[in-house]
Order: sequence, then C-alpha cells, then structure tokens
Amino acid sequence: MEVETKTRVAGSIEGLKELLDKIESGKKSKPDWIRMRGKCRIDRLELKERSELLKRIHASVLRGFKAKNIEIKNTQERLAFWQSVAQSGFHDFSELGWMKAYDSPFIESYDYIQAYLDGGLDDLDPYAVYRAVLGTFDFTVEDFIATELCSNVRTIVEPMAGTSDFTYQGHFHYPDFRFMMIDLDATAKETVLAQNWLEGTEKHYMVANVLEEAVWSKAKSITTGESLAYIGKQSHHMLDAKQLFKLMELATQHIDYLMLEAPQLASVTEMGGTDDMTRPEMKDAGFESELVEDPDGAPNPFTNLMHFNLISSDEDGERQIFPYRDWTVWSQPILVTLARLLDLNVFYYHSELSEFVPVEEEWDDCDVEQNVTFMIFTRRDVELRDFRD
Repeated sequence: MEVETKTRVAGSIEGLKELLDKIESGKKSKPDWIRMRGKCRIDRLELKERSELLKRIHASVLRGFKAKNIEIKNTQERLAFWQSVAQSGFHDFSELGWMKAYDSPFIESYDYIQAYLDGGLDDLDPYAVYRAVLGTFDFTVEDFIATELCSNVRTIVEPMAGTSDFTYQGHFHYPDFRFMMIDLDATAKETVLAQNWLEGTEKHYMVANVLEEAVWSKAKSITTGESLAYIGKQSHHMLDAKQLFKLMELATQHIDYLMLEAPQLASVTEMGGTDDMTRPEMKDAGFESELVEDPDGAPNPFTNLMHFNLISSDEDGERQIFPYRDWTVWSQPILVTLARLLDLNVFYYHSELSEFVPVEEEWDDCDVEQNVTFMIFTRRDVELRDFRD
C-alpha cells in the first residue's frame, strides 16, 4: 500500500508565514510537506530571517519541505545557503526534498561540510560522508510496514547496523516498536546511542557477530509481534558465500522476515572503475568523493568479487573514507538461489505497487534494472492477494 502524504503550498514568503501561523495555532493540521513556489524564495532571505523561518517550518511539518525554485549561481552563496538549511535540521540526501526525521522534535545538524572547511579532509566525518552519498533515505521502515506482507511487524532488527540509520529514522514513526541493532563496531554503538532518541523507545544495541546463533536467539527473545530484519547492500556484500548462507539460515530461523537490499540488476563487469559520488555542496566546498577501484580490484565476472574504496580528495591530497576489500556483488538471482537451498520463500518490493510480490511472478513493470531492490526471505507460508487487480 502506498504511503499517502499531505502537501501544503506557499506562493510567497508572506503566504508561508500565514500558513505557519495557522499550523502553529492549530487551525490547520501539520502537513507532511510544505512546497514553496513562485515568490516564496527562502534563498533570498537574510541568514537570520531564514534561520528563524526554518525553525518554524521544522516544527510545522512531518517530513520536510520542497523548493525547486531555489537558484543561486555564486558558489560561496550557494554553499552558505546549503549549510544554513542543513544546520536547521533538514538534509537533501533524498530525491524527495529537504527532509527531517519523521515528525522529529529535534533540530539535528546535517552540515558535515563545516568540518572540512575548518580542518580539511582529515576532519571529515566518514559516517556523514557515507550517509550523504550512499545512504538510502528514499525508503524507510514506514514503506515496508505499510505492505500487506509486513503489516503485523512490531520489532525491527538491524544486523550489521553501523550508524543504524534505518532503525533511528524508523523509531520516530513507530516509537512503540522494539528495536534491536547489532554490529561489531563499538564506536558505532556509542555514536548511535548518543543521538536524540524519543523518550521511552525500547532499543537494544549489541556489539556482536551476526554469524553467531546466540545473537539471533537474543533478537527473538525481545520480539513483540512479527519481526523484520534489514541489512543494506553496503553491509551484506562484505560477506563471502558461506557467511551469507549462514546469516540467511540463522536469521530466518529466529525472525519472521529478513530483508536484504541489492543493487540494480546489472553485470558485475559494469560496476568497476571510478564512480563519481560528489554532491553539489562538496564541489562548492572544494572536494570530491568517489568510489575508486583498487589496482587489483577489477570485478571478477565468475565470482562477482571486487575491491574498491570510498575516497574524498581535494587539491592537497586524498583520504580513504571507507575501504571495500573483498566486496561481493550478491545479485538478485544469487540471493534467490541461496534462498532455495534453505527452502525459503522470497519476495521483492515492487516500488510501483508499493507491495512485496513473489519473485516467481513475471512483472514487466518492475524496476530492478534502474533501482536497488529490497528482497524479503522468510520460512513463513504467505498468501498475498494479486496486486495487479
């Protein structure tokens, strides 16, 4: 089921302020989005006025604002505008618009650029750079819970969690759910638990190896309702075939649904070389970010194995943000084959239908060649209605 959102429109700054007055007074409900059109140009406001207005917008929307009318040609002014919005609690790492965590009361700064301006490449926050260029913000817990398949899920497990973006963003929409995060990185745990969490949220972060059965037994013990575990493509591709097989076996024995994100369906030989990930604010600040193939890292068409790094660079040098040695592209057909060996049922998220559908179905309009795929593996026997009707 597609998630429905409400958008309110402002055609001028005066109209925007009037709209905010009505929302703040309770005369109008808080919309998901505010769309700015025509003369409603927040980029033309002085910094103090813009910051004050953005603070009001943050408290008056569920998701964020959209403003395609912004046009700044001067590099320094464009960067200053981006920083002022990012520092006011909105990021543009999604195609949807300038976003905040769903209905979050916390104004969190998404400005990772100032650290670079202050101290160069060495001061860049690697997790912040990763979020900006490789994070998945267009899909959240909400999208998957809204499906028929996962409608009864009440526990979210995030193995190989790192900074736990999936869980953290999801808890704002479902503060009554239970959340469990697992990672080997103790520093990541400290980073995650130091964030602003809604009071009363039941969260657990284990520094542990997801290939150990005791970890999944722990996950099962905290489960309420059905459970959904999610692993992004940057994580499970670091496992070799035996490890991934064991992970799928253990996870599906203890939780209801295991969801893995897979890259666009393509030949692995098309994924080598250098991939420019530089965002506009990076370019304006004076550095670039790229996925760069190692000298010995050309994709192997027989094993789908490749070696590369996420690197940020400027005129003074470069810095490795994250290494991806022994990264195996676990494509959709491979994942289905592993699932078949484990007698698992397999579904994929059809973005046009906003539902999970069986992989056995032939869908001419699926977008696995253009976008990442979210695949669910389960031991449960599930019968879903035909969403083509």
